[in-house]
Amino acid sequence: MGWWWVPLMLVMAPWLPGSPGIQAGRPGLWQWVALVSWLPGVHPCLLCFETPIQRARLCQNITGAPLKDPRHQRCLEALVQAAAPLASVTVGSEQREALQEIITDALHFLEKQKDMTSFEVSLQEAISIIWVKLSQLEEAPACIPPCGFQPAARMFQCATCRLVDCQLPLDCPVQEMWAHVDEAITLHCEVSFATPPGLPITWMFAKDLHTQDLALFEELQENVEGSLSLTIQDPSPGTIACCLGFLSEPLARKFFHLNVSGGSVEVERGLQARFRAVLGWPHHRTLRYHIGPQTLGLALGSMTLMLLLV
Repeated sequence: MGWWWVPLMLVMAPWLPGSPGIQAGRPGLWQWVALVSWLPGVHPCLLCFETPIQRARLCQNITGAPLKDPRHQRCLEALVQAAAPLASVTVGSEQREALQEIITDALHFLEKQKDMTSFEVSLQEAISIIWVKLSQLEEAPACIPPCGFQPAARMFQCATCRLVDCQLPLDCPVQEMWAHVDEAITLHCEVSFATPPGLPITWMFAKDLHTQDLALFEELQENVEGSLSLTIQDPSPGTIACCLGFLSEPLARKFFHLNVSGGSVEVERGLQARFRAVLGWPHHRTLRYHIGPQTLGLALGSMTLMLLLV
């Protein structure tokens, strides 16, 4: 029953026999077995990969003693004490099978050593081997904020025997984009974390809105699905969103708020050049003669008329 005791010992250690402040007459260590199955969500690493029958046989095979025998109880206590630090172990999800093999090998090692050396010595050696092998496992990529479901960074927690994903939202913060009505703008649906190849991509638009509410978006009718980039000619104000992955199971959603202003800088510069051409005077030179206010007003009115006619 050895490894079966670990989660209860980790969580309820202050109430276990032998702990400071425990009064005589409290339940013995063996009596806590019946409560283990009623503590959902609390597990150490060693409990994740062995069936209850296999765990029950471990200390019995090592000590040859029945469940209530003091030798069996001392075996359980030693296992708990040695294995407690392993509850903090986390590995990448792709290393879960390797972790299972490491734990299983350690259990087999203990059984093989029962007639060769003392249990305490073989136990410490088994734990040391576990730590050495754990240090050789490849580390999972770290979660990369600020958003996105990142499967490559998924971790397996020994304390819960569960896979844990990055605690990041699917929706990325809205990016403010600036454009002119007569200019093209290109948006990119790329993310900073690794993604599988060939993911579908859907582009959507919410006209005249600054929003992340998907109910307000309409899919773009252009043939842009599957493209990481979207180029918009003559952009309109509003928010453009891209969904990386299937709409029902996205890896990330990015939002671009388009702030659209009037004519472009190039157009304004062109008008200025045409004005100087009509004026017929280099912009870096100064006038040598004084021009009266009436003459200047007449000249400017004529030039304005000519610009309108051009």
